[in-house]
Amino acid sequence: MGLWGVCNWNEFGTFYYFSGFLGYIILAYYLVKYPFQWSLTKTISIAIPLFVIGFIITFSGFLLTQKHYPGNYANLEIVWYFCNINVAMMTVAIFLIVQKLNIRESKWIKNIAGATFGIYLCHFVIVQAMTDTFLNIDYLPASLKILSIALLSFGLSYLVTKLFDTNSITRRFIR
Repeated sequence: MGLWGVCNWNEFGTFYYFSGFLGYIILAYYLVKYPFQWSLTKTISIAIPLFVIGFIITFSGFLLTQKHYPGNYANLEIVWYFCNINVAMMTVAIFLIVQKLNIRESKWIKNIAGATFGIYLCHFVIVQAMTDTFLNIDYLPASLKILSIALLSFGLSYLVTKLFDTNSITRRFIR
């Protein structure tokens, strides 16, 4: 069991969130600062194939890894590393489509949007804790475990972020 992201297959070690994921922050900044001036039709016609190709690479890679390296978790996760091109392809596709959506502003969306950086910073520890907790519950089906882990991790990360937001000293770390 790794501590703070340190494990045998993690090439970034303890500084996981300060290295590989930084590219996504830079990519998001670039796409917001210099958005593509495409129509919705063109965006969808590019984004959907981009996503599908990335998904096929990830899915087939997972199946092949399962077939050739069963039980070897170090090899199993290689195909869905967040720093892989297939995952980046899916991320860009979703970002481009969401960027084109015309979402009406609401108080709860604004509230969650203001907490995203804090959620990003603390979710990894909470996801790991929820995963460790739910792995020991044998009577729940895997799909319910995954949904529970996701929802509880999001909710707890949001609460931690809001708690930090109430203090002027800790607020500057999450904004």
